[in-house]
Amino acid sequence: MSNMEANATKQMVEKSLGGSFKDLLPYVTDPPDVKLLVEYFVDAIMNPKETEWKGHKMYGQGFNADTIKWVYENWTPWKDDVIVASFPKTGTTWARHIVRHLYYRNDENVMAMTKTMTMPTIYLETGIPSKFELLEKLPWKKRVIATHVPTQLLDLEKIKSAGAKIIYTIRNPKDQMVSWYHMTNSFPPNPHAKRQMEMYPKDWNSFFESSIAGKQLLGNKEGEWYMENLLSWYPHRNDENVLFVYFEDLIKDSAKEIKRIADFLGVSVTPEDVSCIADATSFVSMKQQSGSGEQMVNFYRKGKVGDWKNHFTVAQSERMDVLVKEKLAGTDIQFTYEL
Repeated sequence: MSNMEANATKQMVEKSLGGSFKDLLPYVTDPPDVKLLVEYFVDAIMNPKETEWKGHKMYGQGFNADTIKWVYENWTPWKDDVIVASFPKTGTTWARHIVRHLYYRNDENVMAMTKTMTMPTIYLETGIPSKFELLEKLPWKKRVIATHVPTQLLDLEKIKSAGAKIIYTIRNPKDQMVSWYHMTNSFPPNPHAKRQMEMYPKDWNSFFESSIAGKQLLGNKEGEWYMENLLSWYPHRNDENVLFVYFEDLIKDSAKEIKRIADFLGVSVTPEDVSCIADATSFVSMKQQSGSGEQMVNFYRKGKVGDWKNHFTVAQSERMDVLVKEKLAGTDIQFTYEL
């Protein structure tokens, strides 16, 4: 990549992620200075660094182990906040938008404010702690936040005591891997991020190996991947403030799952409400309303079940089946690989 191309990439990142914060400032009476936040994200993407806490590592895309440590030690959610927890590409954004519509559908101002809020602003582990000053000042009484970290990096007792709720999304690991492969392949090219290119190879076979070997540092320990994230949450599946939602169930019967989420949150909805929310949070609708940052990384691609068949070899599919069976032995988790 030439210097001219690198500068173009930097400007694109600055415009996209900078807008994630600057677009929120009109909603705040006394807005904080977000210059350092924007500079952090630009530098974190152009010159990624590895951070670590409790043996869990993060690298690239603005994810920061120092920030999730700060969250663990200093941040307290509000009553009725919802944290959508997940491994990447398992339905995080879909669940967030369903909750967003359940919470804000009668508040035009907050609906508009939260329309394109995504990774830089609402993930607990992204950015630097000053981000939370902005989140505290925004005019919402209930917040919809997200995280990709396992439970070892969250103070679950504090979250429960505060009256916040957690929705954990699950997707079959074959479709998850394919979706993550295509998204990471659309990350802006960066000559300074050689390790990122090793973590997320352009070649499918190499990507498959990197993923199952736990080389993609997303808040996991090296050698761990999606299954360990899922296993960290599994013991909490029956906690009163935790709800497990399967991506494939949302595909099969979105109205049923939306009603289940509404009941979990204590939100009253009519069948007409559910139908409207299902339409508003359909894959087509969310893609049409996606922000510049999501468009930059091909965030919405297919959103279907079974696309893994177009990528996995028979040997890879069988190998993953064995790995999943070994990892999830003793649990009742059943994945749906086709509909």
